[in-house]
Amino acid sequence: MPQPARKLSAQKKKTSPLNRRSKSGPVRRSHSRAWANVVMGMDEQYALKRRALMKQAARAFSLNGYDATSLLDIAKIMGVTKTALYHYVTSKQEILLECHLLSHELGEQAIKYASAHGRGSLDTVHLLARKYIELLTGEIGSCAVLLEFNALTGENRALIARHRDNFERHVRNLVKTALAENNIKRRDPKLAVFFFMGAVNWLTRWYRPDGDFSGEFIAEQFSDMFVSTILGANNSSA
Repeated sequence: MPQPARKLSAQKKKTSPLNRRSKSGPVRRSHSRAWANVVMGMDEQYALKRRALMKQAARAFSLNGYDATSLLDIAKIMGVTKTALYHYVTSKQEILLECHLLSHELGEQAIKYASAHGRGSLDTVHLLARKYIELLTGEIGSCAVLLEFNALTGENRALIARHRDNFERHVRNLVKTALAENNIKRRDPKLAVFFFMGAVNWLTRWYRPDGDFSGEFIAEQFSDMFVSTILGANNSSA
């Protein structure tokens, strides 16, 4: 019984475009660590490999910048041919758009989590900030991109701008309510959100899973700092 299953797996492996020979020669499997050990069904393989591509591309965009990163660069990182990438994406712009869309999807998840668990506006702000950073520094969030907004073109930029503005407006309204409930008058909610989002945007540039700080620790620290910024020195309204 186990032997036919192995044969079927081998047949599927042969049909994968990542294992076919291209005009430039065979795929160098020894360097394709990001796509190694994938033994799922074809649909699962496709989704997993595409996610791996997005992750590596997002990292390259964050490290080197969008303009300085080509599809060929991404293919080299993946250890596959550039031709193989076209089975998963049509362009570099498509990758950037999806990375941005993911970051805003994570923002929506953070909003829902904070709304469901927050006890008062200030606690909701804290939970939203912490959850958002936890998601961004998690495995799925490794595909997210918040910088390189200006590299988006036409309708793509307009779409991401709407998502970004909606998220920031939601956080700003929470901060505004928190300021009112705590009788804090000398804080501008718009500037407070700019302060937080500026820190979060750069997080995707410098954060590394194997770095000095865990994602959970960064999330805790940043969310505490955000609330401290809202409350002001010594939690006073002065």
